[in-house]
Amino acid sequence: MGKERKYSKEPVKLCLRNRKDGHQVIYLEIYIEGKRTYERLPDLVLVPETYQKSIRKNDATLKKAEVICRKRNRQLKKELPNNKYVQSQEAEAPQLTLFNWIDKYREIQKSRGVRNLSIIKRLRKLLELFHDDLLLTDVDKQFCLDFINFLKNEYKTKFGNPISSKSGFNIVSELSTAMNTAIREGQIQFNPVSKLTPTEKFLPREQVREYLTIDELKMLIQTPCKCEIVKNAFLFACNCGLRRSDVLALKWSDITIDNDVWRVGTRMIKTERLVYVPLPLQARRWMPPRPTEPERRNDKVFQKLDISKIQEHLKPWAESAGITGKNVSFHVSRHTYATMLLTLGADLYTVSKLLGHTSVRHTQRYAKIINKTIDDSIELIDKNL
Repeated sequence: MGKERKYSKEPVKLCLRNRKDGHQVIYLEIYIEGKRTYERLPDLVLVPETYQKSIRKNDATLKKAEVICRKRNRQLKKELPNNKYVQSQEAEAPQLTLFNWIDKYREIQKSRGVRNLSIIKRLRKLLELFHDDLLLTDVDKQFCLDFINFLKNEYKTKFGNPISSKSGFNIVSELSTAMNTAIREGQIQFNPVSKLTPTEKFLPREQVREYLTIDELKMLIQTPCKCEIVKNAFLFACNCGLRRSDVLALKWSDITIDNDVWRVGTRMIKTERLVYVPLPLQARRWMPPRPTEPERRNDKVFQKLDISKIQEHLKPWAESAGITGKNVSFHVSRHTYATMLLTLGADLYTVSKLLGHTSVRHTQRYAKIINKTIDDSIELIDKNL
């Protein structure tokens, strides 16, 4: 467990208020004998963190503000006898603790229709391992830095391994989302995670993304699979790019037909984004017959498909098709869809929309794969001429 830090209540604390121009003004919130007052620090303003220079400038500004805040706290503690400010705060209605808020945040996300809540559960467990509960308003930048240090250097999984960069990145991102939600709910003034520089957070290592070539897809099509529904679902995903979780949850009611154009309109489980994906003939080829009975509209498209069948049959099927040297998981179908579209001439923006990405930069990693393929092709000319 990480070294325990004490986050005691102080009569003066720093607060931020957002301005319409994107800047944030800094002020002091002072609580004495049941009365709350505010003091503006007019010369200290945080600017939008668009460049590394602005991040460094904000860090320097916050350090100045923290010095002023500590100085005012020392002055008030000397001036106020019998810790009146502490007694007044204890008389207030109890404030939310960090753990209370994570529980409430989970319920908020659940009410919004977020289906994958496991990462919130894991976040709470890791916070419990790191530190005793504390007031939500006492979670500051230093607490976040210490938590990240705990994840990087002290925490071990149940298998005795350190947490992966990707998992750490996801955990810290979820904490940041929880804090942003707390701002919207009026629980805190600013998000302490947002004050961290990129180097202070987790930087997930870019992973090798397996994908199948068109020739390898043809090999799979020609090879029987011991579980036909796994073959159908995987080849379906290769031609529409839906994730495994979305394929498992796909219902006939999610599919619309307009002038013989089929589309899937679904809220993606991972990102909660509503996307509309066209289903080409090559995708529809692997779907079971569409039911005509109205009462079956809410049936799942791949009714007998489950994760255990995918894990049992997918890799052996790929190996029997002669695909070796590749770790063929179900998610490879999504990478295959993206690289196939780019190879055939689709632009990055279109592919990004079809994949439901929040930004084109997430799609650019597939462009790197295509560029590598082009470079390899050019090398073939040099070797054979």
